[in-house]
Amino acid sequence: MKDTKDYYNIETAKNPNTFPDILRKILEKGEDKYISCCAARNPNCPQDLLRKILEKRNDDISCFAARNPNCPQDSLSMVLKKGNDDYVSWNAASNPSCPQDLLRMILEREKNDKVSYFASKNPNCPSDVTIKWMRDTGQIGKEDPKKHIIEYIDNEEKIDEDLEILKKMVNY
Repeated sequence: MKDTKDYYNIETAKNPNTFPDILRKILEKGEDKYISCCAARNPNCPQDLLRKILEKRNDDISCFAARNPNCPQDSLSMVLKKGNDDYVSWNAASNPSCPQDLLRMILEREKNDKVSYFASKNPNCPSDVTIKWMRDTGQIGKEDPKKHIIEYIDNEEKIDEDLEILKKMVNY
């Protein structure tokens, strides 16, 4: 068996071709926070390990686990149903694997917090619920047609003059 120093490095932790068992060993060793974060972000990181990280921790490593597209949907749900407005929840709401029904649930709470903001930016988020949340929280407003001013020209000579200029431009 290889010595841990042969695989316990940033390059191995970041490499998308690293075997899940090696990523597991890196995270279990956990001597270097940056290396552990890279391993938790790696798309080959085992789902059961990502679930375990999110159940037991609330730190930078959890943020990367929540952001990992391989993160199980039930783990994302567990994080987001807690209702915390923290970095881990922000990353879970940003995860491209976060299901539509979960994103809908977040925005239907009608909170104006970072979790809702990141959920609204998620490409999986249904547009109807995003627009409703944006209206309800003042991110966008309805247009008031009474605020528009339309100027009418009473001078027919001016209109005829403009028409002649336009005709000359077209016939040029």
